[in-house]
Amino acid sequence: MQSKVIRHQAVTTPASAHAPATPHPHGVTVSRAQAIAAVLALSLGCFSFVSTELMPVGVLPAMAAGLNVSLGAAGYLVTIFAFMVALTAAPLTGLLGSLNRKTLMAGLLAVCCIGNLITFLAPNYFVVFLGRILVAGAIGVFWSTAVVTAVHMVSARNAVRATSIVFGGVSLATVLGIPAGTMLGEMYGWRSVFAALSILSLVVFTLIAWSVPAVRISKAAKRGAMSAVLKSGPLLVVFGITALVVTGNFLAYTYVSPYLEQIAGQSPAQVSMLLLVYGAAGVITNFAVGPFASRAPRTSLGLVTALLAASLSCMNAAAVSHAAIFAVLAAWGAAYGALPVLLQTLVFKEASRIPGGADAATSINVSVFNAAIGLGSLLGGLLINLAGPQPIAYLSACFAIAGLAVILVSRQSS
Repeated sequence: MQSKVIRHQAVTTPASAHAPATPHPHGVTVSRAQAIAAVLALSLGCFSFVSTELMPVGVLPAMAAGLNVSLGAAGYLVTIFAFMVALTAAPLTGLLGSLNRKTLMAGLLAVCCIGNLITFLAPNYFVVFLGRILVAGAIGVFWSTAVVTAVHMVSARNAVRATSIVFGGVSLATVLGIPAGTMLGEMYGWRSVFAALSILSLVVFTLIAWSVPAVRISKAAKRGAMSAVLKSGPLLVVFGITALVVTGNFLAYTYVSPYLEQIAGQSPAQVSMLLLVYGAAGVITNFAVGPFASRAPRTSLGLVTALLAASLSCMNAAAVSHAAIFAVLAAWGAAYGALPVLLQTLVFKEASRIPGGADAATSINVSVFNAAIGLGSLLGGLLINLAGPQPIAYLSACFAIAGLAVILVSRQSS
């Protein structure tokens, strides 16, 4: 990453950022070291938020017992969170996007800290619900603006790398956040996990306040850009693919702990290890997929979605063997780890044809992504309450296969 002058103008995308940086009377020069620190801080912000969003997955049985609710009801804490993000990401990003990025990003981490503290102290399910709603309102804005902010601070040739690093926080939340939270919850109770997340959010707040420049990224033509994004056929296809594959993934992932315990016969310690395998595979592919995302994002997305569909289809067959379920979880994690980078790269690619379209397209993709998380966890909760965990893998695979079909049809039509 090289030094770059950040200008108070509309964010471009990787495709449109090839124009050389020129001095600007109101520009802010960001050194290479500061740009690296800021991108890493934004990645840690993603880690904090996504760990908060998905943490009930890792402590679901204990959380359900502690709050005196069913597994399905505890899973709805992920569902409600995700639907709240889907509803608020675009309007709140439009409302708050004019703030300078230091104030905006630091403020969002402060909200994450407070929301986790409320969950830690909550006396009942309703107060936990309120704490998570508070964080959900912040994560949509953070996710919508973090990647755009990171890309704006680096040279065009490092745009995909910056995207991978920021989304690396998402993968690290699965490889470190969820397994670590599961182990911490086993030792000290599920509330301790949210206390730790509150402290982590405070640390990241400090890092962002120190490293992210106080620069405004203009919303020029934002309203027109939003309308153009919603009329873009290629972008609508990407949003549809996002909806299908993410629904399939989280239909299964939200309830993976009870699935592994009840269907695969794994102990809590083995479940923690398998979640670690899932996340580790995702981290590897998150960073390894960058060059492929630059050269052939749609082909790469097709291959990754095929792997996701295959791994979910094999879940029940693999449940009889620890080695087999280990391999399937690794393949599943590898597939999912690459998805955010590939989907966001396609969003940037198509949004580059729309002036000021990066923030608008990203906020819509965040809404779709989180609506899919909510739909997946909702369907999984209904299914697990009705028939137990076993049918979940088959229904998840159906969504992934549908996403793969859309990718193949869109490739042929284009």
